[in-house]
Amino acid sequence: MKENTRENLVRRDIWIRALYMLLFAIVYSVAEAIIVLLAIFQFVALLITGQVNELLLRFGKNLSVFMFDILEFQTFNSEIKPFPFSPWPDEEHGGEWLEERDVQSNTEPEVGDDSPDQTDGEGAEKKDQ
Repeated sequence: MKENTRENLVRRDIWIRALYMLLFAIVYSVAEAIIVLLAIFQFVALLITGQVNELLLRFGKNLSVFMFDILEFQTFNSEIKPFPFSPWPDEEHGGEWLEERDVQSNTEPEVGDDSPDQTDGEGAEKKDQ
């Protein structure tokens, strides 16, 4: 068993992987800081304009997929090295909650809406409460 351990300690491919893991640990830390800045910017954009930046929404999705790829490599769940050794992720953004919120806000009647089911006029029904 000691001979097997000794062989593993001198295997070049294991040490090269260790260097890649160190490199990707540093890259992951930088990407994490970028995600925090991106989240803050998107929140401020939402407060000011009422909507998020679509380009940054897609970049955020791709950056999080890239970070997931790094974690897969770091935890030995994948032998595929992330970008720049493989293509940059190109995913559609998630942002569904914004779309759902917009749809809900467009379908809810506004206060003072004079739709026929809420009027008291002759021949019109009043909504039960």
